[in-house]
Amino acid sequence: MQSPRLRIVPDTGFYIAAALKDGYARTYLVGKGSKYLSYQLFSSESILLEVQEKFENKFGFDRPTIVAALSDIRKVVKIVYPTKVVNIVRDSDDNKILECALEARADVVLSFDKDLLDLKEYSGIKIVHPSSLKYWFIES
Repeated sequence: MQSPRLRIVPDTGFYIAAALKDGYARTYLVGKGSKYLSYQLFSSESILLEVQEKFENKFGFDRPTIVAALSDIRKVVKIVYPTKVVNIVRDSDDNKILECALEARADVVLSFDKDLLDLKEYSGIKIVHPSSLKYWFIES
């Protein structure tokens, strides 16, 4: 039995984790998260710009590697263009994640960020660590 299709917005850290090592972030990014989980990933241009900046400035990826990584991400996410501005999170850069989630009508935000995780929920959208998503779905 397949679960309902979830609308998921991963944060920047999710994409970084997926690029840096094999693990649950990468399995969800490539669509192999769970046979019981049907989902669509959503992102925005501002989130992907932050991913690009971190790849370049924090991790020193070269331009061809960054282009390839962003191209791979764009193949599996649906880009939305947020129209609402929010100012909820202590780190104002994290507000773009909530703005994207609102525009995507997301069910859940996957985040490694403590400020976002501390919220637990925003406007009916659950905010969880990516590793905990698997516990939402139990074989019936």
